[in-house]
Amino acid sequence: MPIVVVEQEKTVAALAARLVEAGTSEAATERAAQAIREANPGLDLDHLRPGMVVVVPPSAEARYDVPDVVGGALDAYFEQIHRELITFIQTAQSALEADTTERAATAEVLDAEAVQAAAQYDPVLRNNLEQTRRTLADDGRIAVEITESLITGTEQWLTDLDDLSTMW
Repeated sequence: MPIVVVEQEKTVAALAARLVEAGTSEAATERAAQAIREANPGLDLDHLRPGMVVVVPPSAEARYDVPDVVGGALDAYFEQIHRELITFIQTAQSALEADTTERAATAEVLDAEAVQAAAQYDPVLRNNLEQTRRTLADDGRIAVEITESLITGTEQWLTDLDDLSTMW
């Protein structure tokens, strides 16, 4: 439902008159006023003040040039959230790529000819190298799983955000 800000209107009848098409019957204006009352049960609509925020239900007589102060702000907010979520996905993918590159560089060091030659004569070093390789492989799998989970969850948030943005 659109939301408007009271300007100089003092009563709900005056507000309704501003929000309906010019030439609308008095009965239609009164129906609009009653609908506004029903949509705002917690507001004293007989004593409006400039700046009050009022929910306005849609009606056939409504003017279309009255701005919905919340709808426009929400559109911008949803767009900002959307951009941030896309950035989050890109950052997660970049971090995984950097992590994979670093892991590959570490594996190259472990596989270097000098390290392998030393490991032939040192069983503790050989054992440590094997454990390190297993740990690198396990960490790599876990990093991929976590990143995929983050991306899947974020994509779901994007879908939910799109659904939510259509409610206004």
